[in-house]
Amino acid sequence: MVQVNLSNCHNVSIQHVPSDPVVEDAEKTYIASLRQQCLSEGRCGPATANYVDLVLIRHPTFKASESLHNQATLSASIPHGAARLPLDKLFTDRACSVILYGEAGAGKTVAVRQIASQWSCKKAMTEFLFLFVISFRDVNLSVNKKTSAWNLLSNFCSPKASTSRQVSEAVCRAGEKVLLLFDGFDEYVKSQELKAGAPGFNSLDEKAKLPLVLHNLLKGRILPAARRLITSRPAHISFLPDLPGTSYVEVLGFGEEEIERFFNQNFRDSLQAERALRHVRLHQNLYRMCSLPICCQIISECLNRPSISEQNDTPITLTQIYFSYVEKLFKHFETRTRTPNTRSFNTCLQQQRRTLEKFARLARDGLKSPLLNVFYMKDLEQHEITKEEVNAGCVVYSQTHCDSCLPCTFSFSHLSILEFFAALAVLMAGEQDYLNEVVQQPSGELLSRDEALLTFLCGMLSKQLLPLTRTLLPAGQSEEGWRDAIVTFLMNFTCRLQQSNEETPQRQTLWLLRCIFETQIDELAKKVASVLGGRLYLFRAGARPEDCVSLAFVLRHCCEPFELDLRRNQICDTGIDFLLPQISKIGNLRLNDTAITDSAVEHLVRVIETEDTPLLQELHLDGNKLTGRSVEVLGTFLEYNTSLKVLSLSTNDFVDVTCLADALAYNNSLQKLILDHNNISNAEAFGKALEKNSSLTLLQ
Repeated sequence: MVQVNLSNCHNVSIQHVPSDPVVEDAEKTYIASLRQQCLSEGRCGPATANYVDLVLIRHPTFKASESLHNQATLSASIPHGAARLPLDKLFTDRACSVILYGEAGAGKTVAVRQIASQWSCKKAMTEFLFLFVISFRDVNLSVNKKTSAWNLLSNFCSPKASTSRQVSEAVCRAGEKVLLLFDGFDEYVKSQELKAGAPGFNSLDEKAKLPLVLHNLLKGRILPAARRLITSRPAHISFLPDLPGTSYVEVLGFGEEEIERFFNQNFRDSLQAERALRHVRLHQNLYRMCSLPICCQIISECLNRPSISEQNDTPITLTQIYFSYVEKLFKHFETRTRTPNTRSFNTCLQQQRRTLEKFARLARDGLKSPLLNVFYMKDLEQHEITKEEVNAGCVVYSQTHCDSCLPCTFSFSHLSILEFFAALAVLMAGEQDYLNEVVQQPSGELLSRDEALLTFLCGMLSKQLLPLTRTLLPAGQSEEGWRDAIVTFLMNFTCRLQQSNEETPQRQTLWLLRCIFETQIDELAKKVASVLGGRLYLFRAGARPEDCVSLAFVLRHCCEPFELDLRRNQICDTGIDFLLPQISKIGNLRLNDTAITDSAVEHLVRVIETEDTPLLQELHLDGNKLTGRSVEVLGTFLEYNTSLKVLSLSTNDFVDVTCLADALAYNNSLQKLILDHNNISNAEAFGKALEKNSSLTLLQ
């Protein structure tokens, strides 16, 4: 038998190695153990119980579009006509490394688990002989220890099986038949240290500090021929070391077909599934949330009850959705520990307040911890959380490795669940001083773990949730006092944003709008609208369609024409539909590079035409790939409109502009018409029209 030197896996080749029955038996045993563990990994978490294909888009380079930012947005926008990539075709272009990126909750971990599950059953990724899953969340537990690359990989499977030298040699020889799945790079506590140069070594069994081992394993110095898939939120990709042969794949969650399939799979009754879908489509902000698998799962669970269409208290804000989720958890907890009853959730919380406080304080500690959403048994014991309370489903056992020598760990089923419970902790402890501490932070520091907590905290003061808030507040505090504290906090924050000259507060302004919508307080929306001074500047703020729901809520309370700048955001046609009821409040609308189509232009024009006294004076639609269909619609619109002064249509797909030219013969209010960077074939059509037009001062 040829002896293989593990200290230099670069030179190992599967050729010229004679077969050995003992070696083959060890390999088969280990591979069987791997497949069993991958099957177990694939079944982790309810999100994979009824798997629905995610929308994946391949990019030649990392596409850090303006819609992708450090903070998670509520849903992903799926580009119109985008070519979707099947999960089992990630490596068909022979890429050595695939970076699968997307916003929080878009389904990155679900994709990893599905790959593991499909490989374990030999239904996909059959070209790989060995598959290992490395969770950065688990890696954090041993980040200061010395280990070897082989120990890191074999921890995923049975340590007893991994002691065989023959198996580790086989992994080296397998070359490109090895697939390494690194999940959750953005959760790695030392991610920023990986980019820096690190001593290189290629030994599979040499021990070193874990960050150094990870660097060389990711870099491809160890197991250079193996394929690698790394999942991460976009903001952390810059911390990855330069990887050989990298392909970038964006995970965008669910599209319309996937949402419908998910609901049909998660409701036993097809009629109930149809009613639930009808409800979320009526409340489009909920429907947009459903494009995130985690939100789709929570919303479908909350609506999985009879007579949905007759419910007047069905949740419409994110906080209301999460409260409904907790309601289901705690009622389930009661049925497991006591005789079933039909008490209200308010009464249920009164009885279970002690249990709720335990989880809330645990989440608050987790939000402050470097490990974030990872807890040891001692953490649960410190908060006196019992086994029965764990089984309620708020936290899940997350250490699934066979015979693992690592301590068992727990986590909330999703990071957003932890953030929600952390907000409950602030409310139940009566920490009003926390609001003052946040608003006094330097500009830019709000975009941290506190952001989601504050969003939920604002939502807990909505009118629909006030009965629950009264139950949760400590003795001596009233919901009116908390309501006033929230309003003061948001007003102070609004003033701070208005006084800032930096561009960074734009995303904070977007977050502010989300908070105001969560509160559902009309008086607050009116106050903020007056402080904004007739202008909302959200250029490259990372706004998505559902953010237009929040925006419309504020615009509804405006008393003067607003200048709304939404350039370079993924607003799409859905976002325009959300804004249309408040279009009469907008005097200047900038929709450059917002991924809208001709359909949105039609809807926009139709609504403006119905107004008695339209106020819109400037309309900017540059960079949206609009076609001749929009030219016709806008041409007809200009013949009769008397309010519009500026129309900018730069960088679209226009060829024939006859309709616009003809309209100028009748229109005597338009002053500027910008059409540059279009492939116009008949610009001379403007000649005769301009003889009759007396208002136009600029034709570009």
